[in-house]
Amino acid sequence: MSIRVATLGCCIALVSCGPRAVELGFWIEPVTFASPRIGDPITREEFQMIDRIARAEITKAFEDFDVTVTANRDARYKVAVTPQLKDWRLLRSGTYAGESRAIAGFGGSGAVNFEYIANGATVFAPDDATREQVLAALGRGIGRVAIHEFLHQLLPKGATHDGADRESYEGNSPALIEGYFGDLHWGIARPWLDARLKPKQP
Repeated sequence: MSIRVATLGCCIALVSCGPRAVELGFWIEPVTFASPRIGDPITREEFQMIDRIARAEITKAFEDFDVTVTANRDARYKVAVTPQLKDWRLLRSGTYAGESRAIAGFGGSGAVNFEYIANGATVFAPDDATREQVLAALGRGIGRVAIHEFLHQLLPKGATHDGADRESYEGNSPALIEGYFGDLHWGIARPWLDARLKPKQP
């Protein structure tokens, strides 16, 4: 995952970003995918299932906060799932799971690499997993990478990585089985999120 962060100088204080409701825009761009593991290309109905599972992951991650997950492409914070992502800055073109660009206090935009996550889901799914189970893992993987990209956008100056806790959103990686299976929790970013986001009212 990569992130490019722009700041507008010391005139933007952390307090200016403090607790408020936010909208997270999330959507999947048109994409096709097939592999020997799942057989036929993913159908329209299956893409809808993948989208629902990914949205459920995002909603669950932010369930303690006044956060709304929508499909609004004009949301202040947004993540699009695209067919591929390439890093052309490398001498050899490489690929990665997600990226985000953010301006502290103003919002950000990011992307998730569908192909990368789909390949990961087929690798980490058990040998006896059904097609539906592999696609469900794909949905979870997409949602979890999107959560990480939203975290970069919400906390461009905060704690967002923790390689010691693979079961946290901060340590989760699509190169690990935890990116697709099991439950995740907030770790080192939680205090930052508590200061940044408005809590959900009972």
